[in-house]
Amino acid sequence: MSLLTEREAQLVLSSAPRNLAELSPRELRSRILRTRRLMEKYQDQARLQRRVALGRKTPTRTRRAEGNLNTRQKAEYFALTLARFEKRLAQLERKATTVSRTRVVSGTRTGRATRRTTVRVATRGRKPARRTRTAGRTAKVSGAASRQKKGGALKQQRFASVKRQAHASARGRRTQTRRDQRR
Repeated sequence: MSLLTEREAQLVLSSAPRNLAELSPRELRSRILRTRRLMEKYQDQARLQRRVALGRKTPTRTRRAEGNLNTRQKAEYFALTLARFEKRLAQLERKATTVSRTRVVSGTRTGRATRRTTVRVATRGRKPARRTRTAGRTAKVSGAASRQKKGGALKQQRFASVKRQAHASARGRRTQTRRDQRR
């Protein structure tokens, strides 16, 4: 731990089991990004120092690198920290996406009671995926409609700003062509 700066040490200590329980998924994601960035930084540094020590690369400093043991240790600290954060985030996401089943008993016209189970999956505020199939068939675009417009998303082609941009670039090309023909 004496190798780490104060902020790095705080990040590593926050991955302790008692501290992990207090972190929200959002905080975990931000710490995962920070940890991964630091781990990659020290791995790259260790690789560079090794190349300098072996004489494969010219030293960037006046003094030649003698070893990279401390840098490798720091990279290992952050690799372990990253593993702890990712494990905890996976646990929280598994909890959030657990399927809750409820039983509903209802009567039908025949008077028999039937059991229906409804399955709800927590989507964490996101809209459910849009269904592309209708009555068992995939929605198809007619042949004439598909040949009508080539290239680009249809929605983008309707935007006025995109139309203006296309108009301006085409005007520039026409002007350039006229200039080239005059030469």
